[in-house]
Amino acid sequence: MVLAYALSPTKGSEYSVAWNYITNMSQEHELTVIYGVSGDHMGDCDEMETYIKDGKNLNPNIRYIQVSPNRRTRALNWCNRHGIFSYSFYFAYKAWQKQVYKVAETLVAQNDIDLIHFLTPIGYREPGYLWKIDKPYIWGPVGGASNYPEQLAPSMSWKSRIKYRLRTFVNNFQFKHKKRLKKALKKCDVFLTATTETRLRFQAIHRTDSFYIPENAITTKLYLNQEKFNRVDPIELIFIGRLDGGKNLRLLLEALCLIKDRSKIHLNIVGDGPERKLLEKYAETENLSSMLTWHGKVARSKVYDLIQKSHLHIITSLLEANTTVVFETLSHGVPTLTLDHCGMHDTICDKCGFKIPINSYEQVMHDIADRIQDCIDSPELLKEKAYGALECARKYTWKHRINFWNKIYDIAIENYSKRPTRS
Repeated sequence: MVLAYALSPTKGSEYSVAWNYITNMSQEHELTVIYGVSGDHMGDCDEMETYIKDGKNLNPNIRYIQVSPNRRTRALNWCNRHGIFSYSFYFAYKAWQKQVYKVAETLVAQNDIDLIHFLTPIGYREPGYLWKIDKPYIWGPVGGASNYPEQLAPSMSWKSRIKYRLRTFVNNFQFKHKKRLKKALKKCDVFLTATTETRLRFQAIHRTDSFYIPENAITTKLYLNQEKFNRVDPIELIFIGRLDGGKNLRLLLEALCLIKDRSKIHLNIVGDGPERKLLEKYAETENLSSMLTWHGKVARSKVYDLIQKSHLHIITSLLEANTTVVFETLSHGVPTLTLDHCGMHDTICDKCGFKIPINSYEQVMHDIADRIQDCIDSPELLKEKAYGALECARKYTWKHRINFWNKIYDIAIENYSKRPTRS
């Protein structure tokens, strides 16, 4: 049995994490999949309902169980759904998890279930209740335990600073003191973390060891567009993400101001968000506009086209687990320049990109500019890193991931059998 709250055959992010998992693991196992959303809000399941009703691509090894929010759960989510208070979602999600527990108890009683896997969402804050069921139990990969680096606060608006500092305070308190988190960890037969940073935090605070595995993996064929190296002037950079304080595009724009040879680089900005107008105004003020193309939110196929034409992908996020775009760019042989933290610390290496240490804001900004300047001065670096990206991508294909999960299943069942009691 797999719990995957968000599930969709077309969407990215956590929807695709769950979808890729069940479509690949169902090649060797029969899966009962519990889900709660395929659209924007809890209970919006039209896409999955249509997919199941259509029946053309249904896998006989997958049984879908939709848990719709009841009246109380919908009421708790009302403010979030209407954009009034987004954090009300967590109250609704806890209530939904209680519904899931009752459904899962019935399924276990009526069916031959070998183990239970709480797959997504990956956040640790809501451990659910499936750990109470007397079956081998897997949780993860789990994320959300890390905090944003305070050194990067100068790049944020005052609203973002307040938001992230409040998030750090609440996150530290919840991580240390949440009782149900501690209970769930004790009942895990296998616990997995999405980043080594998160793994170390669980070891330090909860004395709980875990297997490290990114929640994302590569599902497509590996491909490198060789033609783009026939012309590396200008160097095509790409930034993909929501234009808000968290994705931190402002830091990259400030770094671009330090580059002398601006005519030799071009940045494609893919995404939209609340800070777009402010960022566009800043770019215009600093005379960066001629080297930027603002694409806004575009279709996934268009994103892939832009990735294939890119020489270097850049991430300046304050917080991530393992953003999907890293694996998408790796699969297209596009190296990544990133801050050295979160999931990027684990995934990106010297072969497939550049990692910027975080010591101070000025240092980070100058290091980003210096690495881009290195590529301008020595464009052969980009081709070398591109081949390195393809080499690294092979580690994250689902061919290897299936073998990993099969071993985890065996370990969970073995650990469960050794437990003297589950009470």
